[in-house]
Amino acid sequence: MPTPRLSVRLARKDDLVTIEALAKLATRDLLGPFLDPSQQIASMEFTALDPWLIEDQTYFVIKIGGLIRASGGWSFRDGLVHTKEPVAPTAQVRSTGTACLRAMYTDPAMARKGIGRMVVAIAETSARLAGYTSMELLATPVGKLLYQGCGYTVLQDIGLTACNGATFNLAYMAKDLQAPPTGQANDRDSRMSL
Repeated sequence: MPTPRLSVRLARKDDLVTIEALAKLATRDLLGPFLDPSQQIASMEFTALDPWLIEDQTYFVIKIGGLIRASGGWSFRDGLVHTKEPVAPTAQVRSTGTACLRAMYTDPAMARKGIGRMVVAIAETSARLAGYTSMELLATPVGKLLYQGCGYTVLQDIGLTACNGATFNLAYMAKDLQAPPTGQANDRDSRMSL
């Protein structure tokens, strides 16, 4: 059986419906087991895709066998929490060297195959080439494990309250993009097994 073709590209506006479906699937199946019912309902409030990520050309999709199986990117705009309404394009642009890792989604069928790490690495490289020297993010409990494996450090635990009153425990994490790697990834984790 041939290995499915893998490709990476910038996300386009016409990908939005597919990415939103991927976000719902990933939030339900990967994050969902860590949440109670009220948190599950509210979780889409802070995991929705900010359309400015696509407009700003800082958001990527990974296609495997012709299907979008993962997506993620970074933002030079303020705000660590995703919103359904886009941030005003003329406001809140960061002038510091810190970018935000944002909207990371992986198809649950592709979980633990190295694709999440691949998206993180692509976003970090893109931000570094744009002149940013560090990355920050808010991590869900399941995301925290991925980001720690990618070299991110927890700086603070944060509580987030959604519109329906559900509360979430998130980790504020950061990484110096100029620091040399601190070790080799486990060989099994660094391979992609399709």
